[in-house]
Amino acid sequence: MYRVMLATLPGVLLLLFFWGIGIGIQLLLAALTALVCETLNAKLRQRSLTALDVASGLLSALLLAIALPATAPWWVVASGTGFGLLIGKHVFGGVGMNIFNPAMVGFCAVYFSFPAAMSSYPGDYVPAAEVLAAIFPGAFEATISPDALAAATTLTQFKIDGQWADISSKTWLISLAWLAGGAYLWHKHVADWRLSAGFLGGFFAAALLFWLSGYASLNPLQHAGAGALLFTACFIVTDPTTAATGRLGRWLFALLAGVLALLIRQFSNMADSMAFAILLANTCAPLIDSYTRPQYIRGQRQ
Repeated sequence: MYRVMLATLPGVLLLLFFWGIGIGIQLLLAALTALVCETLNAKLRQRSLTALDVASGLLSALLLAIALPATAPWWVVASGTGFGLLIGKHVFGGVGMNIFNPAMVGFCAVYFSFPAAMSSYPGDYVPAAEVLAAIFPGAFEATISPDALAAATTLTQFKIDGQWADISSKTWLISLAWLAGGAYLWHKHVADWRLSAGFLGGFFAAALLFWLSGYASLNPLQHAGAGALLFTACFIVTDPTTAATGRLGRWLFALLAGVLALLIRQFSNMADSMAFAILLANTCAPLIDSYTRPQYIRGQRQ
């Protein structure tokens, strides 16, 4: 888990450099909320707080904070982290027992609960004073630029007016940073490359099919640099607890998640589709396992 956190570092540093300290504050708030939730759960279950509990909670909090707008009010990240850990993980029994990705559970909870706060991301570098005023309303006095704190994402703007804006070099660099982190995890065998490859393969195959048939106006390359596609492929779909377990099952699971992500992104009114696609695929993982789980006989996998 700590290696996964380390692999996000290049992307997080670029987010800090390009858009300001907002992501750092969100990461801190999410981490503090995770520690409170894990401690509370341990107290309620009358058990000791283990390093595994802490690492699992911090990882989910980290992934959720990265996915949230960097200038969202503090209660968005706090409630999302709390909901994701307590409802998305601990009600199922804790580490290794949950069937849904906790970070995505928390994301969907705040997406529907705070649509205004979740509808925009910083469009440019935001000074520290404005970040603090946005995250802690009323606690800090600053003149907040509407253009800086209420910029629609490229995908959102496309769905509003049908005009596709070129993806900035900043966005491409951050996407490549997520890819570099994913490559590190594949090399260290921390993440299963089949899940990432299957997810991207399913997504791009569906994107190419719809583009060539004329049902979609975005080509696969435009999809690649927009939204959270590469972040999801490298850090979200690779969660071993909520994916299928066998080799064939993981390919099927990842392909399903990728196709669902493209369909929801292309044909829904949602800003992006990754969290919803992952949760739908998580729902299907037990069914996929029932047909593809490898059999073990005398220690040998058949």
